[in-house]
Amino acid sequence: MKDNIYKYISYLVVTVTVFFSIFLIVSDNIAPFTTQASVHKNVAIIAAEVSGVVTHINVENGKRVHKGQVLYSIDKTGYRIAVKEAEATLHQAEEADSAKWQELAKAKQSRLQRQAERDNWLHKLTRYQSLLINGLITQEELDDVQLSHAVAQSAIIAADAEVLRISAELAQENDSAAIELARAQLEQKKRDLVHTDIVALVDGSISNLQLEVGTYLSAGDIGLFIVNERHAWINADFNEKGVNYLNTDAEVVLVFDALPGETFRGTIINQDRAIYDASSVGSQLSDVTNSDRWIREQQKIRTRISVNELDAKLISGSRATAMVLNGNSVVDFFAMSWMNVVSYFRYIY
Repeated sequence: MKDNIYKYISYLVVTVTVFFSIFLIVSDNIAPFTTQASVHKNVAIIAAEVSGVVTHINVENGKRVHKGQVLYSIDKTGYRIAVKEAEATLHQAEEADSAKWQELAKAKQSRLQRQAERDNWLHKLTRYQSLLINGLITQEELDDVQLSHAVAQSAIIAADAEVLRISAELAQENDSAAIELARAQLEQKKRDLVHTDIVALVDGSISNLQLEVGTYLSAGDIGLFIVNERHAWINADFNEKGVNYLNTDAEVVLVFDALPGETFRGTIINQDRAIYDASSVGSQLSDVTNSDRWIREQQKIRTRISVNELDAKLISGSRATAMVLNGNSVVDFFAMSWMNVVSYFRYIY
């Protein structure tokens, strides 16, 4: 009796093993399965926007931060001086512009004086012409007056030209080019000063913090990363034979290495429609790779999966196993059974 029990148990184990082995072999065609899956979360790369020495670090690695929170600061001394210099440059440009308006007023006043002088010489010329007719003056005296009148007329023309020149420089609707340039430089210096405080633009957790007070950072140097815990998905690479089942909204069962004994449900969001082709990059010539393998490796399709109520303990990069449900009750029963077996196997490996 005891031997029969062992025999039946052995038969059962062998039968189940053979059946699931066959199921896994054909699963790529009816219920795609992969162990090449991992958790991904959006990661913000936080880099310095200005150069300088780090003076304060306000966060710790692994801690939560909120949008707008100051992460670390760069020495402000040089940037404050630069703002003051830019303000002085703007004041100089405004004073120069004001002086130009005063110069215009002076030119207009000078033009009025030249006109008064011209009018005076015109009256004098008229009188001298009458006196010459009556023989009271000489022709030479009249010529001198005519010359003075002509000079006065030329002075008016020169004064008009000066007024027009200054007016043209001040005829812009906006401020002068010098003021606009000085104002733009001031805004840039103020912006640089503000960016000496590096703030979080999203909520998340600090990762890979390796800064120390006194570290010199150049603009663009990465200081840390912020992991967005609220936006996570699974990248799963399935064999392309199962492409007919890798459709948007298809239901997926997942098991995470970090959470043995548990299964999770998710849905396919989308799939990448192209992969990197090492044999032809850009406009380069194709690099043909020869293979002597009789059975070549299957192509993988990158699929993005959304998980319902993803456990917050999972980090970006956590490994997972995924299986797409077929929709057929029998196939799905074996798929769920297999994934439960995998979930408990994760206690061992």
